[in-house]
Amino acid sequence: MKKLFIIIILLIAAALIAPKFIGNIVVTEHQLILDKLNKNPAIEISHVNFDQGWFDGKASFVMKILVQDDEVSDIILVIEENVSFGPVIFTEQGLELALSYTQAELNFKEASFGEAFDEETANFIRDKVHLSGLLTFSRSVVSTLVIDEMSKEIDGNKITSSRAVMALILDNNKRIFGEFTWDGLQVKTSEENLTVGKTSFTIDQTIIAGDYYKGNAIYTGNFDFVVSAINVNGVQGNEILAIKDLVINAISTVNNGLMKINVDYGIAAIKASGQNFKKANLNLVFDNLNIEVMAEANAFFTNVASRGEDLFNDHNMKKIAALVTKLLASDPAVEITDFSVVTPEGKIQSAMKVTIDQNVFDGVNIMSIIGAVKANADGKAPLAFFTKLGLAPMIDMYVDQGLLLKNDQTLSFKMNYAQRQLSINDNVIPL
Repeated sequence: MKKLFIIIILLIAAALIAPKFIGNIVVTEHQLILDKLNKNPAIEISHVNFDQGWFDGKASFVMKILVQDDEVSDIILVIEENVSFGPVIFTEQGLELALSYTQAELNFKEASFGEAFDEETANFIRDKVHLSGLLTFSRSVVSTLVIDEMSKEIDGNKITSSRAVMALILDNNKRIFGEFTWDGLQVKTSEENLTVGKTSFTIDQTIIAGDYYKGNAIYTGNFDFVVSAINVNGVQGNEILAIKDLVINAISTVNNGLMKINVDYGIAAIKASGQNFKKANLNLVFDNLNIEVMAEANAFFTNVASRGEDLFNDHNMKKIAALVTKLLASDPAVEITDFSVVTPEGKIQSAMKVTIDQNVFDGVNIMSIIGAVKANADGKAPLAFFTKLGLAPMIDMYVDQGLLLKNDQTLSFKMNYAQRQLSINDNVIPL
C-alpha cells in the first residue's frame, strides 16, 4: 500500500512538473517555425512575443503577406495564440497526448484594409474563422481550420453557407495530408437561386524538392476534389443549370528524377440550355519533367513575384530561356489523353499530344519555341449532334474544305503541326 502511494505521488509530481519542461520545448519549436516562415519571400514575421507560464502560455506576432500589387495593400495580420502545454491536453477535438495545443485569433491591422480586405471582411474572419494547431511529440503539426455556418442578406440577396472544416497534418516537414469538408451554400436572389452541394477534398503528398515554409515545394502524391452538385434555378423553380458530381483528381509520381503529373477533370452529368450531357472528361498528362529544373524554376518565379519585378524584363527573360533549355533536355510532353462528353446522339471525343524539339529551340531567342513545337491531335463526333443544333451547312462547308472527314454519320479529323507547318487531314494549311 505504501509503494502504491509513493507511485501515485511520483505520477502526480511528474504531471505537475512535465508541463514546465515541455513549455521550454514548445517555445523553441514555436520560434523555429516562425523562422522558417520568415524565409518565405512573400511573408514577413515581426514583433514576436511568447509569455510562458507553467501549464500554458500566450504568444503573438505580426505577419505581413506581401501582395505585390499596386492596387491592393499588403495584408497585415496580428496573430494571438493561447498555448496549452502537454503531455495531457484537453482540446476541442478531445483528449490529446502532445507537446502543445494552440488556439489562434486573427486580427487585421487598419493598414491592411483595402479592396480585398475591408473592415467587414476582417471582422468576419476574426469572429467566424477558427484556427488551431497541435504539436505532437514527433514534431508533426496538425492544423485545424473551422469556418462557422453563416447567413447574410445583402441588398435583398440572401447567402447561407454551411460550416466548413479542414484538417491538415505536416509530418516531419516532408509529408502533408488531410481533408476538407463543407456542406455547401445557398444563394437566393430576385432572379435565380444557386445551390452548391457537399464539397470535399483530400490530399496526401510528399515533398521531394523545395521547402514547404518557403512556398517553393514540389510534391508527389494525390489530390482529390469533389463537388456533389451545382444547381441554378429560376425563382419560379425552372432549371437553368444542373451539374452532378464534379471531380478533380491529380496524381504526381517520380521515376529516375523525372516527374509525371496526371490530372483528371470529370462531371457525371450536365443540364444547361436545354442540352443534356453525361461523362464529361478531360485528362491532362505532363510527362518527363526534370524535378531539379522544376525546383529551380519554382524558386526563381517565387523570388521574382516576392520582389514585384517585371517577369518579362531582359534579365529575367534570359533566365527563363536558360530554364526552358534545361527542361527540354529530358523531352517533356503535354498530352490530352481524353477530352470527351457523351451526348444523346453519341460520344464526342478528342486527344492531343504536344512536345518541343530541343534541337530546334534556340536558348538565345525564347520565341523560337514556337517553331520548335510539335503537336498531333485527332477527334471524332456524331454528325447528328451538330445537325440538331442547326450547324449542318457549316459542317458541310468544312467537309468540302477537307477540314473534317465524314464517314457515314461520324465526323472526324487528324491534325499535325511541326516545323511551323500545320496540316489537317493531310491538307497543308497556310499560316
